[in-house]
Amino acid sequence: MISKYRTTTALVLISVFLLSCPLMAGEGGSGETGEDGDSNAMTYITIGLIVVVGGLFFLDVLAGSDEEAVIADTMPDQIIETGINWDDAFPEEELITVAVSVFPGDNGSETTMQFIRMLNDLAGDNVAVYNDPLDLGTDSAVSRALMAHEYFGANYLIFQVEDSETLRYGIASPDSILWTSTYQSDNDMLVIAEEVLQSGVF
Repeated sequence: MISKYRTTTALVLISVFLLSCPLMAGEGGSGETGEDGDSNAMTYITIGLIVVVGGLFFLDVLAGSDEEAVIADTMPDQIIETGINWDDAFPEEELITVAVSVFPGDNGSETTMQFIRMLNDLAGDNVAVYNDPLDLGTDSAVSRALMAHEYFGANYLIFQVEDSETLRYGIASPDSILWTSTYQSDNDMLVIAEEVLQSGVF
C-alpha cells in the first residue's frame, strides 16, 4: 500500500514538472543573463526532481523486495503426495520384553539366572529379557504372566512346567499359554534357550 502512494507521488511530481516547464520557459527575462538564470534554475529543478523521483522509485523496489520476502516466508510448505505409505515401507520393529519365572528346585534361582544369560546372548535386538528371575508365587502360568505384565511390563513369561514326570518349559502371555517345549532330558540351559527362541512366539 505504501509503495502505491510513493508511485502516485512520483507520477504527480513528473506531471507537475512537465506542466510547469512551459510556464517557466515563458517567464524568462530579456537578455542572455535572464536566459542563463532560467536555464540554471531549470537545471537545478530538474536535478532535484530526478533525485526525488529516483529515490521514490528506489524505495518502491526495496519495499517490493521486502513484501515478496514476507510473502515467501509466510507461504506454507507444500506437501507432495507420493502415494507411498512410509510406515509400511519402513516399519519400526517392536521391542518384545520377556520375563522368566523362577524355576522350581533347590538351585532354581541359579539355574534361572544361567538361563537368562543364555537367552540374552542368543536373543535378537528386538527381544529384551528382564535380568532378574521373577518369584510370582504358585498361581497358574497365565496368572503369573499377567502379573509380570502389570508390574514389570513383560509381554511374555517363560516358565518351567511343574510336572514331576516331565521336564518341559513354556511361554505364556497374560491371556493364554502360547507354547510348551518338548521333553528335556537334562537342564542344558543353552539347548532350552535355543528352543525357546525358535518357538516362533517372538
